[in-house]
Amino acid sequence: MGDRVSTGFGQKRPDVRDGDAPPRPHEQVRGFLARAAPSPDPWVADLATLRTDARERVLAVTGDPQPVVSVEAIDADGVGCRLYRPTGRERAVLVWAHGGGWIHGDLDTADGVARALANRGGCAVLSVDYRLAPEHPFPGGFDDVWTAVDWARRVFDGVAVGGDSSGGNLAAAAALKARDDGVGMAVQLLVYPVLDSTEDTDYKIAFKRRYARFAGQPGYGPNTYRRLKHIWGAYVPDPALRTCPYASPLHAPSLAGVAPAMIITAEHDFLRGEAEDYAGRLQAEGVPVDLREYVGQIHGFFEMFSVMTDAHHAVDVAGDALRRAFRHLDPI
Repeated sequence: MGDRVSTGFGQKRPDVRDGDAPPRPHEQVRGFLARAAPSPDPWVADLATLRTDARERVLAVTGDPQPVVSVEAIDADGVGCRLYRPTGRERAVLVWAHGGGWIHGDLDTADGVARALANRGGCAVLSVDYRLAPEHPFPGGFDDVWTAVDWARRVFDGVAVGGDSSGGNLAAAAALKARDDGVGMAVQLLVYPVLDSTEDTDYKIAFKRRYARFAGQPGYGPNTYRRLKHIWGAYVPDPALRTCPYASPLHAPSLAGVAPAMIITAEHDFLRGEAEDYAGRLQAEGVPVDLREYVGQIHGFFEMFSVMTDAHHAVDVAGDALRRAFRHLDPI
């Protein structure tokens, strides 16, 4: 799997902004996309149908849940959470925010990843059932994740924050708030995070063109662009708020002093460009950052344990980062 992972800031990465070569998906990605049934039309189907479909699709690819010592329902100062303990002696915790475009997802869809990260990271995982848009727009979900962080820091000796996709956005925003409030944070684990509300960056424009027909999927790039525009509108309906750093972390005036970052990206991902830009800014502003790109992969692969071998590798990478961050807090 090492030949499919690019470490750092672009040694092996094809340039989506300028490249014209056809994208080359991993063979497992090609097979997955060929087998996938069409989703309900997001512009016609009702929200409940879309959420049910998204839930079923995630649960279908996460595989058998890994065993942990305990799973406990937690009321974190009014925010529903689920606490996973791999041994029962953990002094450190990862506060985890699930993906789903701020619109979909729940504690069950995050269950497989939470268990895997707890076991591989050797720490507890607090999975957050944050409020969803459009019923609860920004800052509803962000406030819930921060409330969970605040609860966790009173219960554990060390706290990290992480999330995938829109959850990565919430995690990055929480890391910014921790910096702003003088709260210690061991590491931020960002898996293909949403970081920039800007619609027409050079990367996004190029992605629409280059991925117009990806792996036999007509309209892949333009449809992805349209969906991202839609979820930003649902999460932050007021365009004036979309450049607030806690909504769009790439717009923060400074990233200096935030927690060290582990950022995992997928080559064929509409969000890859903003993750690269964020990693570059972190590095330039003196924040330790480890950027890992999975060549040939797509958005969502991190949770696809029964479909993508890279998912197992990526969780190992994330778990190693957590163990390093918490190595001074080995279980008593």
